[in-house]
Amino acid sequence: MNATQPLSLIAEEPISNKPPVQEPVVHRRWLADVCLLATATMWGVNIPIVKYSVGEVDAFVFNAVRLVFATIALGIFAWFEARRGQSIRGPFSKSRFAVFAILTGLVYMWMFMFGVTRTTAGNVALLLSSMPMWTAVLSYFFIQERLGRITWIGLAITLSGTLTIVFMGKEKISFSSAYLMGNLFMMCAALTWATGTIVSRKLLFSIGPMTLAFWSALVTTPVHVLSVSYKLIDTLPELMVPRILLATIYSGLFSTGLAYALWHVGVRQLGGSHAAVYQNFVTLVAVLGGWFFLGEQPLTTQLIGGGLIIAGVLVMRQGRKAK
Repeated sequence: MNATQPLSLIAEEPISNKPPVQEPVVHRRWLADVCLLATATMWGVNIPIVKYSVGEVDAFVFNAVRLVFATIALGIFAWFEARRGQSIRGPFSKSRFAVFAILTGLVYMWMFMFGVTRTTAGNVALLLSSMPMWTAVLSYFFIQERLGRITWIGLAITLSGTLTIVFMGKEKISFSSAYLMGNLFMMCAALTWATGTIVSRKLLFSIGPMTLAFWSALVTTPVHVLSVSYKLIDTLPELMVPRILLATIYSGLFSTGLAYALWHVGVRQLGGSHAAVYQNFVTLVAVLGGWFFLGEQPLTTQLIGGGLIIAGVLVMRQGRKAK
């Protein structure tokens, strides 16, 4: 499936004549920043965990089991959201939801797992760093999300910071033909996630972020489980190894469960382009995590790159205030 095929549905007409839900007030947007920073932190920790785990156990079995944990966690979050009366805000497009679920719950997951097992960690970080730029460009063309000049400058600064960290880091960057398929899968993953982010924006004005994430997981997780059912029993002993089990639980409950829900909170409040820039923090978190937990001293150039990422986000925040 081509990750760009569903784009025609992005600009579909509103499904009702009711006035759209008003954007959240500016003084609450700090909460979106916190949610997106938390998401980036969990994703940054998750990349080495997944990379390690898929070296010990079948990648797609690991993915299916972690998604079961994620669905359970999202179900709990959605229940609390419903208790607060925030799960459903109005009618929403079922076709748009189907596109969103397929993109983020199926295509992105498969592309990511195919990619992470076929290329280097450095290549993964490099290619995923393109997500914010893809999101901004696609948002401009398909939902007319216009960004001011200062916002584009901030986006460029964060991208330059991420590239500085990646190219100056210790992880291997290679454009060898041996990693061609892995790199292509990872680029497709970046495009798919950017497209799904755009598709989700209008949905999030009609349905709560926790509920959207749960429903998407509920309809796609069984597909992942069924696709590996023939080898699930044989893989269970490997999954029950304590370190693999803990990695699966973390990746499911936090990086795929809680993080996805918080991501949707950020997208609803700020828009896809402004939310996507926080994905550049994933690379910074990975560097800081290696420093604090593994004693891997970061290079001066990497610290400069981290400073550029932070500076770029602050510039983009200033661009939001200038609207």
